[in-house]
Amino acid sequence: MSIAVGVTTLVLGSTGLAAASSVPDGLPAVPHGNPDTVFSKNGPYDPGVAFQTTPEGDTLVITYPVDPASTVSKPHYVINLLRWFTGSPTAPIPAGLPTNLPTTLATDAFSNVPIAQSGPFPVVLFSHGYGGYPEQSSFLTDHLATWGFVVVAPDHRSRDLHAVLTGTTGRGQDDITDLQQALAVVRFMNAAPDDVLSHKLDFSRLATLGHSAGGGAALTFAADSPAVRTYVALAPAPGKLPKHKRGLIMQGTSDKVVSPAGTKKLYASLTGPKRLILIDRAGHNVFDDGCTIGAAQGGLVTFVKKLNLPPAFVAIATDGCVAPDLYPTKAWPLIDQAVTAELRWGLGIDKTPIGLGGGLDHTFAGVTASVKSSN
Repeated sequence: MSIAVGVTTLVLGSTGLAAASSVPDGLPAVPHGNPDTVFSKNGPYDPGVAFQTTPEGDTLVITYPVDPASTVSKPHYVINLLRWFTGSPTAPIPAGLPTNLPTTLATDAFSNVPIAQSGPFPVVLFSHGYGGYPEQSSFLTDHLATWGFVVVAPDHRSRDLHAVLTGTTGRGQDDITDLQQALAVVRFMNAAPDDVLSHKLDFSRLATLGHSAGGGAALTFAADSPAVRTYVALAPAPGKLPKHKRGLIMQGTSDKVVSPAGTKKLYASLTGPKRLILIDRAGHNVFDDGCTIGAAQGGLVTFVKKLNLPPAFVAIATDGCVAPDLYPTKAWPLIDQAVTAELRWGLGIDKTPIGLGGGLDHTFAGVTASVKSSN
């Protein structure tokens, strides 16, 4: 599939799209259509996935754009949570745990495939939530790869799934150090010959993205690093506030883990261009895959109950998974749309904020939201 680049003239009128959008060579132009939905659909690439280990022993999951011709007849990548609490996706269920745990989730990504021939591509550092793992939001990170973003996600071992399951949280280095080391590794990969990322990364377009505890890390890293141009924080825990940088905050109004009222206060304290989207009736895990893992076996709710985990973690892990909360998959098109559009705008790919209009509050069937912005 060919990628349209350069200047694309977009039809005015019913679409409400800007008159023109000039994008850098090698990155997808804005397609024709309703501006409030154009980025909710996959872009022209397929997503690829690769793993890398930092010198400190942390595992990075790297999701990147792939030319569709490279994925013909290739199997889709399947997440297996055993990787994150046994160290291997092929290891048996640990002794003492039920043998029928739902631990897998098929994704849209492909492993062992080359990065797309065009580029270079923007870089997004992704930080997972408490008790999470690098692939926890594959619905979103895979989607971003289809639009030409390379997403780099470390496993925060001080608070990842393994640390929570084994009661070893708080040990090891902090989130910001993890993100710094992840960035250093992909810089090395970009400079190295014959690497999957060789000369394909555009570090002048660097963003942070995170959920929950990772949302706080995304804020803090963006605040501390001049190289970060924009950020997206999803149901964020507290973090250092970036100054005079474009950013997006998203939250579910039914979140019982991170207070929506607290998020509103955080948004009010931000300086510079900013946007807040509150998704009606959505819980904390609307921004990750957790509720859909092993859905045929009862999903994440069944998973955590079988593990006999502490009630506090069960509350975090299952918030938003059951009625009356909005089921996460209903909200994913809105999240894909808003995050993709915000990253494109914040990184200067689009010269105007295309896809971030007032229609986001009602465009997606069965989903309503409130949108505030200050540009």
